[in-house]
Amino acid sequence: MPKVFVRAYAEQRNMNLSRFQQAARLPMSTARRLWYSTSDGKAEGPALRAVNLDSLERAAQCLGVSVAELFVGPGGEGK
Repeated sequence: MPKVFVRAYAEQRNMNLSRFQQAARLPMSTARRLWYSTSDGKAEGPALRAVNLDSLERAAQCLGVSVAELFVGPGGEGK
């Protein structure tokens, strides 16, 4: 699965992981997986392999971007 850029968008909005998790109404384990784009939610973990579409939609809505933008990144990093 391609990298998701949740952390980059959140940090542009001065959100830390905890604030993102609460605003997106996601379980912390899911928020960590999206934040680090890893399957185990650890900063140096294995690449994210699967994610629930509902979780991506909640993250995107919280960050004011589309789901597609989560895969491109704020500066086009994922292109």
